Amino acid sequence: MTAPWAARRRTVVVGVLLVGLLAAGGCRSGGKRDAARDAGTEQTGGRGGDGAAGADGAAGTPGADGADGVGGTGGAGGTGAAGGAGAAGGAGRDGGAGGAGGGGGAGGGAVVGSPTDPGAGPARPRGWRKLPAAPIRSRYSASAVWTGGEMIVWGGAWRTGNASIFLDDGAAYDPAGDRWRRIASSPLAPRSEAFIAWTGSHVLVWGGQRKGSVTGFGDEWSDGALYDPAKDTWKPMADWPLAERFGARAVWTGKRLVVWGGASADAGQDAPPLADGAVYDPSANRWTKMAGGPLAGRLAPLGGARGDAALLSWGPGAVQDGRRIAASDSALYDPAGNRWTPAAAVPVPPKQTWCVDAPGCVGFDTGSRVVFAGQGIAWDGGANRWATIAADPFADPFLEGKVQAWTGNRVMLWGGGIVNSPGDQPPATVNPGGAAYDPAADRWEALPAAPLSPRARAVGVWTGRELIVWGGEADYDHRATFEDGAALTP
Repeated sequence: MTAPWAARRRTVVVGVLLVGLLAAGGCRSGGKRDAARDAGTEQTGGRGGDGAAGADGAAGTPGADGADGVGGTGGAGGTGAAGGAGAAGGAGRDGGAGGAGGGGGAGGGAVVGSPTDPGAGPARPRGWRKLPAAPIRSRYSASAVWTGGEMIVWGGAWRTGNASIFLDDGAAYDPAGDRWRRIASSPLAPRSEAFIAWTGSHVLVWGGQRKGSVTGFGDEWSDGALYDPAKDTWKPMADWPLAERFGARAVWTGKRLVVWGGASADAGQDAPPLADGAVYDPSANRWTKMAGGPLAGRLAPLGGARGDAALLSWGPGAVQDGRRIAASDSALYDPAGNRWTPAAAVPVPPKQTWCVDAPGCVGFDTGSRVVFAGQGIAWDGGANRWATIAADPFADPFLEGKVQAWTGNRVMLWGGGIVNSPGDQPPATVNPGGAAYDPAADRWEALPAAPLSPRARAVGVWTGRELIVWGGEADYDHRATFEDGAALTP
């Protein structure tokens, strides 16, 4: 969901997401034991070795006297990748069948798009390449996510004159085949800036801007749907259990969607901020109300995953003397235990009051810190301390509509624009370049020039090999929405 600025300042919710797209596989020992066919006693074949991080377990050694081998246990998940399944146990010497393979180990960090994910498609030379033409029309403020094999793009809006036409269609790009396909029609109404995440089996789409939302506050959706790319089918999410609202923050923890804060959709521009929220479990298709926490209500807080928890911080609170006062405290919410843990207060970013750039308002869990590269700040979980990061033009809260993606060791940002007035208008200026932030070295590096016109409000994903950028819109003077894209191999 989005945040207002002054009368109404729009933000872009890019699924990239991607607050770290996470997934985990179960861990179980493999192999079953049958009676030995030619021996008086039952014996077990050699146990497969545990896989290295993200790798398959080694094969079991042949079973003695015809007993089945026991499959190796899947390796524990490495940086972002779930452990692979254990290989089947070796066949018994006198005809016993091999034992079943062990289950995959639990993953930690992002599975799709991480350095341990080889990505889809062949290894390509460094630099940019153009994408083929997409089967959907040009648009800005769409939502996109990487599934491990495809980039799914859905929704958004395009401009005709001074009007924005909201969209409800989408397409999938396969970098392995360098081709697009249209995806099935969704059960959702047209919208832009919807939250999007990959659950490991489905694309989750929730919320977003309603048609006509630029006319005032409170016009944001609170419904969603799940898309199965393997079957090309959609199914609706369970109904949102709380009051309609605008300005909530959505965080994907890898297993659950946490939505918290905002203000009532029916209480007007000066609506009191809300301090409640709900958690969605896609495996059960169920929302659960969050326990009361230590944070006062606020709109458009900073948010990011921290392991399986959600970090929520900062954001405009109650109205005093005609303006909202920013709250600076923070807390971690654990969906599994439905409990909160207070965290250090964040220094209020000096350039602005509202978090106007949704990608910059969503942090990435880099291991030691949750980095909000677009805001220029980071939270150190071990020390429970906030600090500014190295300065760069992309670490600018007013540069909204940036593409943002986490590669596992870099935050990559591209494009964006500066909006000089509230409302649904193209940005006054757009940024032609991109940069990568290295959180370990606290250092920025410029990305090579892209074969794309400068733009803001494009979508982008990291595939494990490439940063893919698509769509977006030009500045106010050029009034163009784009339907082209490009991919960068660093």
